[in-house]
Amino acid sequence: MAELECKSSQRGVPSAWVEIDNITDAQAAEARKRLDELLAQDGQISDAVANAYVELTTNCPKANPSDLWQHVIYRHLIESGWSDQRWKRVSGFALERVFVNLYQPRLLPSQIRMHILSKNEANTLITKLGIKDVQASKVDLFLEGQRGTEWLVFGAAHVKSSIAERIQDDVPASLAFMEKGLLSIALTMDMKSYPPPHGNCVNYGELGGRSMEADKGKVRLKRDYIEVTGQFDAMLSFNLRTPPSPVQTQSGKRIYTMSLHDQQPDALVQLLTERWKKHQEGIKL
Repeated sequence: MAELECKSSQRGVPSAWVEIDNITDAQAAEARKRLDELLAQDGQISDAVANAYVELTTNCPKANPSDLWQHVIYRHLIESGWSDQRWKRVSGFALERVFVNLYQPRLLPSQIRMHILSKNEANTLITKLGIKDVQASKVDLFLEGQRGTEWLVFGAAHVKSSIAERIQDDVPASLAFMEKGLLSIALTMDMKSYPPPHGNCVNYGELGGRSMEADKGKVRLKRDYIEVTGQFDAMLSFNLRTPPSPVQTQSGKRIYTMSLHDQQPDALVQLLTERWKKHQEGIKL
C-alpha cells in the first residue's frame, strides 16, 4: 500500500495522506520519475502523460485506475507547477491515448478499433454519417469495425476524467449518434476528491462512491444521465468505488465499473464486440 501526500491549496492547512491499495511507495515514486523523464523528451506532452500512465497501470494492474490517475499523475503535475487549466487541456488528449494504447491489442482480433481523428477528418466523417450540427470536438474516439478492407464507424466514445467535465455538452452528439443507430458510450475515471480543509482527498468520484446517500441529489442526477434518461448507451467507470448499475434500469442503459486490467474479454470489449456484430447484421449487402 502506498501512502501519498495530498497538499491543500490553502496556505497553512496541513496535508492529508491518502492510502492506495496494490501499489507501493517505491512504485509511485518510480512512476512519477518516469513521467518526468517522458515529459523531458521531445514529443507531444499528452503522449508522455498517456505513456507514463499506461506503464503505471501495467505495473500495478490491481490498483484503482482512477486513484493512479489522480494521486500519482495529476497531483504530481500540479505539485510540479502545472495549473488546473493546463491539466484539463492535456489530460483529455492523454486519456484518449490511454484507451487506444490499452485497447487496440484487445480489440483488433475482433476487427474493431478505437480511432482518434484530426479535426478535419472527424468533421468530414461526421458529415458522411449524415449527422448534423455535431462538431469534431464532441467526439473523442470513433469506434470502427473492419468489413473486408474497409473500416466502418459503428459508434463513438466520449472520454472524461470526471463527470464534472461538462459531460452534458456531449449529450447532443451522443443522441445524434444514437438516432442514427450508432453506439454512444462514455468512458470516465469518475475522478473527484476534496483536499484539506474541505475533505480528506479520498477519490470517491461523483457517481456514489462515498455512499449513495451522501449528496444524494447530485449523485442521482448524474447517474440519471444513463440509468433514467439514457443519454448514452453505457457509461464505463474506471473508478473501482463507483457503484455499478443493476442489471435492469429505467432506461435499459447501465453504468459499468471496471479496472483497466480485468480478465479479457472485459466489459468494454464484450460491449463493443456485441455491438459491432449487431451493426454488421443491419448493414445491407
